[in-house]
Amino acid sequence: MTKRLTVSRLKELQERDSSHHVSLRESLWKYLNDDMHTDFEKEILALKPNDCLIVQKYTSVQSFPIENRPHLKEVSVATLYSEHPLREFHKRILKGTSELDQKKLVIVKEQLLKIDTLPVLVFIHGLGGQMSQFEPILQELRNCSDMFAIDLPGFGNSKRPSRNDPSKTLKFSSLSEYSKDDLLRIEKCLDDMRDEDFQTDQLVDMLYQILMYRFPSRKFIFLSHSMGTHISIKLVNRLSEGKVESVVMIAPPAIHQPHEHPSLIKRMGLNRRMFLDLFWYMPGLFDYFRVFDRKNGLYSKSVESYIYCGQSEEDDILKRLTQLRWNLDTDSKVFLKYLFGFHCASENELKKMCLRLNSRRMFLCCGEEDQTTPIKYSLHIRDMIEGFAEDGVNIRVDFESITHANHSIFLDKPNLLAGSIYRFIESLHLNISCTWVLQVKALISGDKWGLKNEEKWNKVVTISKPMTNKTSPEKPRSFLIAMKTLRQTDAVHNPKRFESDHPEVFAIIDIGSDTPSYDPNDFVRIKYVKYKTESKVTPDNITIVKFLEIVDKLLEERANAGQFVAVHCHYGQNRTGFLICCYLIEKLGWSVAESIEAFEISKPPGIKHVHFRNALYLRYES
Repeated sequence: MTKRLTVSRLKELQERDSSHHVSLRESLWKYLNDDMHTDFEKEILALKPNDCLIVQKYTSVQSFPIENRPHLKEVSVATLYSEHPLREFHKRILKGTSELDQKKLVIVKEQLLKIDTLPVLVFIHGLGGQMSQFEPILQELRNCSDMFAIDLPGFGNSKRPSRNDPSKTLKFSSLSEYSKDDLLRIEKCLDDMRDEDFQTDQLVDMLYQILMYRFPSRKFIFLSHSMGTHISIKLVNRLSEGKVESVVMIAPPAIHQPHEHPSLIKRMGLNRRMFLDLFWYMPGLFDYFRVFDRKNGLYSKSVESYIYCGQSEEDDILKRLTQLRWNLDTDSKVFLKYLFGFHCASENELKKMCLRLNSRRMFLCCGEEDQTTPIKYSLHIRDMIEGFAEDGVNIRVDFESITHANHSIFLDKPNLLAGSIYRFIESLHLNISCTWVLQVKALISGDKWGLKNEEKWNKVVTISKPMTNKTSPEKPRSFLIAMKTLRQTDAVHNPKRFESDHPEVFAIIDIGSDTPSYDPNDFVRIKYVKYKTESKVTPDNITIVKFLEIVDKLLEERANAGQFVAVHCHYGQNRTGFLICCYLIEKLGWSVAESIEAFEISKPPGIKHVHFRNALYLRYES
């Protein structure tokens, strides 16, 4: 369990770091002892995991056989695979289908076969990136598709486990847990890899072999960022025709022209190239350079080079924290191997890719404030593709420039980015949409608003009573209440009836990870807020902090200070209870025991799963 994180604690750590000036002598001593992280950075590494809850839930370390490389028999990397939600739905239906209901059985089997004809969404991160960066897009698309992602060797959760060094109090925390054997396989893979394995064409070949091993008969849509966009261009061309429906390219680097060298390094200016050549032979010096690049921590150049600065203070500091944590995760030696091996895609490769897209459509976007791959590169790619029409290559480019966004668009504009990509993929008419999922559910069960474990849902307490502190009644009262999810077709617990019966409820926070089983547009007075969290796993630090921010903002918006904010997941017990208790403890000063007891009394049986209760004690009382 990670230490407790709050905005005030972050500010305190940053102020302490800012007041401590590292002398030249001290920095040289750290360099000679190969200890290039400050005390502040070590606290951040321990405090903030590099990954996110959706990765934690669906990740595993997988080993894939690699051919044509005698020195590398297999590659072992952290992966994410999230199944299409209808697969689980079909399993439940099949389990409950009687032998006499043959018509329904036929429909279910037909729909299962149809899912296997849908493309897999494949996520490819960029240089120094990791699959957790795609969190908002993964959350948006998980309810309507199969999704697959990997952390490229040396990055994210595929980094060397041996980088953890207790002698230097250096711990790279993560939410995801892997076995000792998993970690040994990752370490061995990186030991076996040679410098040439990090070259772009070799990475493309590696991804090709992984996809053909994992999904031999499936089609794909590639979603990529930065360096990953050029990998995806080359990967489309490596696959056989008809295998790729479309591509989503986020903040791509420049396409190299015929008169240019494809190597990014060789296209750089002489001075910059000389420094990088020096770093290649002495990567410790690159570490030393990065220490100064990270000076001022959350407000360092290393952070502000990737994010847009100008949001509210709390949003801004959490964004800065995540970016700094990702920067710290990057190993200098691995970064340099990828950088020196990076060959940009050419105009001919781009044209060839366009010809191979089944949909003849692609999505291209970039932040208007991008300092790493400026928007002019994306505009040039768009113009280049539109110019291919003269050669008979007609491709429609859905282009979006995103205001107030830098290279880390995932952090600057997560909802806009995820929504735009979802809208594009839905418009391909490949049945990758939440609407289609609901239609299939309706076809099979007769009700598109069907619930999982409906019998259990019916037995759960519908809505909690207002929570009171029996032990310390003088403490502030709670304006949060818990409820189970609404159902559109329920006679009582549906949006219109709920809004009429509960004038005391001002807003609803839906923390479920699924598409809601009701239509929020039916609310006239109640404000609906969707904040996705993962089922069965305890919310992490960032999830908790953001939830508390949402609650505070909603309470400020109330016209009547006596109105309540309702929170629900599916049953409104474990995740809901956990997050409400976090609010009671952090914002109202209740103890853990008082919070758990109050929730149990107001919505019996309270928080049922012991690991949620234990997590509260670990977070607030350990």
